[in-house]
Amino acid sequence: MGSGGRREFLKLCIQSTSALALAHSALAPASLLAESTAPRTPANLDRFIDPLPLLRRLEPHGTRGGALQCRIRMVEFRRPLHSQLPPATLWGYEGQYPGPIVEARQGQPIEMEWHNDLPQRHVFAVDPHIHGAMPPAPAVRTVPHLHGARTSSESDGLPEKWFTPGHSVAYHYPNAQQAATLWYHDHALGITRLNVYAGLSGFYLLRDRQELSMNLPAGDYEIPLVLQDRTLDDQGQLVYAPTQEDGTKAPPGAWAPEFFGDLPVVNGAIYPYLEVEPRPYRLRVLNGANARFFNFYFNLAARPTDIPSLVKFQQIGSDGGFLPKPAPLDKLLLAPAERADLIVDFSGHEGRTVTLANDAPSPYPGWAMLTGQHAPLNELMQFRVTRPLALNGRAFSLPGAVPLERFDPKQAVTTRDFVLSERLDAHGNTQAVLINNHGYDDPVTESPALGTLEKWRFINTTDDAHPMHLHLVQFQILERQGFDVAAFTQGRLQLVGSPRPPAAHEAGWKDTAVVNPRDVLTLLVRFEGYSGRYVFHCHMLEHEDNDMMRPYEVTA
Repeated sequence: MGSGGRREFLKLCIQSTSALALAHSALAPASLLAESTAPRTPANLDRFIDPLPLLRRLEPHGTRGGALQCRIRMVEFRRPLHSQLPPATLWGYEGQYPGPIVEARQGQPIEMEWHNDLPQRHVFAVDPHIHGAMPPAPAVRTVPHLHGARTSSESDGLPEKWFTPGHSVAYHYPNAQQAATLWYHDHALGITRLNVYAGLSGFYLLRDRQELSMNLPAGDYEIPLVLQDRTLDDQGQLVYAPTQEDGTKAPPGAWAPEFFGDLPVVNGAIYPYLEVEPRPYRLRVLNGANARFFNFYFNLAARPTDIPSLVKFQQIGSDGGFLPKPAPLDKLLLAPAERADLIVDFSGHEGRTVTLANDAPSPYPGWAMLTGQHAPLNELMQFRVTRPLALNGRAFSLPGAVPLERFDPKQAVTTRDFVLSERLDAHGNTQAVLINNHGYDDPVTESPALGTLEKWRFINTTDDAHPMHLHLVQFQILERQGFDVAAFTQGRLQLVGSPRPPAAHEAGWKDTAVVNPRDVLTLLVRFEGYSGRYVFHCHMLEHEDNDMMRPYEVTA
């Protein structure tokens, strides 16, 4: 169904409703590549023959004034994403894709030097019509953002604060917040989607005394996982080929609103596997994809077409830290940039294989699925319960109740509304995605006062679900509720149905939350820590690049 036809379909649905009711260090060795007897292309790769890369840690090079001194270089390098493919050209932090894990402790600051040692030529074509990417802006420029962190504006990694090859910046990360699964990635204005797709992302694990006192799986039993999708050509090289909403490919080098890769990539490897013991593991999961949602589950069935046999799991933390209590799940939807801290128990599954599977349509929530524009990525990786249980492996327990300060919506000093919309051309193709009909370069319209609590409502008039992210803060989801589209076109926000509170796995601290089509997402946000300029945006990278991102100013 084309974009115009899809919109007509939605219009008919609305009318009917109104009428009725109203890095890679762990890939298979080179000898395995040499033993391959037939040329392989991405379309005929063997699945689950490469071990999952276990991400390395970044080592500080010193201390100063109580702060750890660290350095990260952004470089171009080559390595295969699968042992049956030749090396791909990648960008990465410290020559790794994903980048090295930064281990941080609450109360111990990190002084981070970020060096841009990339070449002068971008690995992908840059669309010069996108704001921020227009001449004379150079093609290769970067600015790192520590996603989920409370930092000063000067160390936030604002999109316009990019720097070019041969230059560097020094950022201060105070780590004055609770333990959380944070991550860092590039945020350069107009080319974030390209830089992250080339490989510029990595984990930042912040720990505190409370976490360290918990009896959680640790060491070899704590596994960070970055879920992404990529498309490769027959030579194993990355291809960035975005599409319009009807699945039509954009002209070479041109922006389009969606990108969905043909292959799943976990920790920088295509279809990897991990051998595990029959015991609980802690999985720190990040959706690092450009636009793809993952609705993942752990499946004992042999094939994705078999009746699923699910391994239940517990979510103990979300974006900004631990949940008030563990949430038992059998499936979990994770939008781009969302994180989940999970406990998965492989006990009792000795000798069996558990597949990390996915059934989220692309685009999400799937209005284009009638034409099957984008093939689903049903299988992501395997866990093989083949390792013997270590005799010295300690037992663990799920966290008990974790104190959580609940915001009182009555204490909100104001309510701000943000309308998410598309600007279309004469053919129904998306030309830009906007917040309140403004682009990023328009003047600041939001200036919350430091220390105040506000309600932020995101009103989604588009066909896509949008993961909305705020810099500086961790917020709480208050509710979601539908609205009358016909009334809204006449200038009235008329809520319909009952407000829906957040699910148990969303009931903690969040910095990214999904607003579904024809829904209003209401957040409670307390602006604390620092005054200054920050941004909020959709974390579908194609959207934030053009133009679903706005600045805001926290005033003292």
